[in-house]
Amino acid sequence: MTINLLRTVKHFIGLSTDTKPTGVPIGSDFWAYDTGVLFVTYDGTNWIAYSVNSVVQPGTIDLQQAANTYDLFTATGGSVYVERFTLTLPNVNCADDVGAFTSFAVVTDTTTVITLISAAQGAKVNCTANAAFSYATPFALPVGKKIRLTIGGGATDAATLCITTARYRAINPAGYLA
Repeated sequence: MTINLLRTVKHFIGLSTDTKPTGVPIGSDFWAYDTGVLFVTYDGTNWIAYSVNSVVQPGTIDLQQAANTYDLFTATGGSVYVERFTLTLPNVNCADDVGAFTSFAVVTDTTTVITLISAAQGAKVNCTANAAFSYATPFALPVGKKIRLTIGGGATDAATLCITTARYRAINPAGYLA
């Protein structure tokens, strides 16, 4: 291999789905800001992932809606490795709701379903103000597959805007959670 002195590298920023530039100085980099992956070119044309760091993807979901299943996150552009998932209730106590709400659950829609939060864990009695529910066993989420929340019974009796976060790494450079 020939060693090259890097003097005139260029720095690019864009989406992971953007076409990376060609004919650029060796050692130039491209940061895909939607996935947090940094690419470096070793020959001015071809790009490799230089570092794949964990990314935290935030989201929200309101439990004051009909009993149904709702998409939280989707593996987009490629598969991802989910390291941790957390759902935190707001400063609202659902444990004393007199409405139809009975529970919530969070699962994947993969062939082998992964239960992140069971309906027993998300039972109304456990849904106290600021309660946090976590799943910390890493798993691969194939491209196009989802992390979904199911509300059991019906809506909570007050707005309950929960914060969701998923810490993940792209398995291939184009993968991210949307």
